[in-house]
Amino acid sequence: MISSTSTISNYVPLDVIDRILLRLPVNALIRFLCVSKEWSALINSSNFIKKHLNHSIETNSDRTLILNETFVNKLSQSRWFSVPYSDNDQFCKAVQIYQPLHNWKILDYCHGLICLSFYNSYEKKNDIAIWNPLIRKYRKLPSEPIDKPSGSLYYFYSSFGFGYDPSNNDYKVVRITQFYEIVFFEVKVYNLKSQRWKKIEKQWPIEGIRSKQSVSLNGAFHWIVVQNDGSKSILAFDLANEKFRLYRKSRNEDLLSLEVLGGCLCFMGCGPEFPDYYDFWLMKEYGDESSWTRICKIELDAEPWNFEYFKPLLFSKNGKKILMEGIDLIWYDITTKRGKKVKNRSFPKRFKTATCIGSLLLLDGDNVIDLKQKKNKRKRNEFQTEGLNLLAKCAAKM
Repeated sequence: MISSTSTISNYVPLDVIDRILLRLPVNALIRFLCVSKEWSALINSSNFIKKHLNHSIETNSDRTLILNETFVNKLSQSRWFSVPYSDNDQFCKAVQIYQPLHNWKILDYCHGLICLSFYNSYEKKNDIAIWNPLIRKYRKLPSEPIDKPSGSLYYFYSSFGFGYDPSNNDYKVVRITQFYEIVFFEVKVYNLKSQRWKKIEKQWPIEGIRSKQSVSLNGAFHWIVVQNDGSKSILAFDLANEKFRLYRKSRNEDLLSLEVLGGCLCFMGCGPEFPDYYDFWLMKEYGDESSWTRICKIELDAEPWNFEYFKPLLFSKNGKKILMEGIDLIWYDITTKRGKKVKNRSFPKRFKTATCIGSLLLLDGDNVIDLKQKKNKRKRNEFQTEGLNLLAKCAAKM
């Protein structure tokens, strides 16, 4: 056993420490911040945070579902739960976690970050925050006014999106505001790096927008939009060049919703008449409209389905099942064309879901302090011993 008072660099080079820590889950890394100044500086570095995120994405590891309880009493606060899930697609017990922004809702999520929103009825505006539930950090976005054009007294609604811009290595929130009296859209983007809003001067190219929130993929935001002839298409806004692109849908199905599934753009459609089935299509090659591929067709009798609402969350490890969110979580088997409810008594009765991977993003955010939760008062030298012994074991295997 290595003494907890020993200097780490006397035993293992820093580059080896880096390679070992990259393979650890987020909860272990947060504990090991207090092992030494060297470890704290390494884990907090932007280079390590990016490498650790890439490792989580490539290995699909440290996977967690975040559940936000819905349909609660107005006098009660909605609860939040963390549910780790394993490589065999099994869900662990849901553990209640503290979320400091009461009654805020899930807007979108990306790379372990969850974008939350709350409609402030008094000020008639949406408050936005970005939260990393695995490291218990969050950041509220600064308030940004809506610039009403001349001739307009009221705006219709604001549509939001949250995603990653790989060209600038930045996370961004987009807000689209549509106005009543005139056909006009105001587009503003918030950059997490600069912590500022920017107005996009490019004119919105479509007269109607159907989806109140966007889907982010490949450095672009996407919406379902309505064209002049009443048909629906997918509009993309590229964050790097700030240009719009329209993907015209040539299928017969009605466009109902837009998601990201398995790293691809995915839309759900149904027949033109009363829907007795739902189709899911993937754009296998991003930007190539000829690559739209139907991955499954869900029939009405594929119990236990609630056809009022459901959306795809992720593929199983073998790619043969899709986890769907409806009233419950359901695994849909693409081969057998049947759905099976996920049974877990620790889940709340009704909830919205965000999928997270291990991420240290937002380490410089505000701390989430739960005054009701009993704090673990383990001493610093216990963390040192745990970290050094783990390091010794891993180094011996390398």
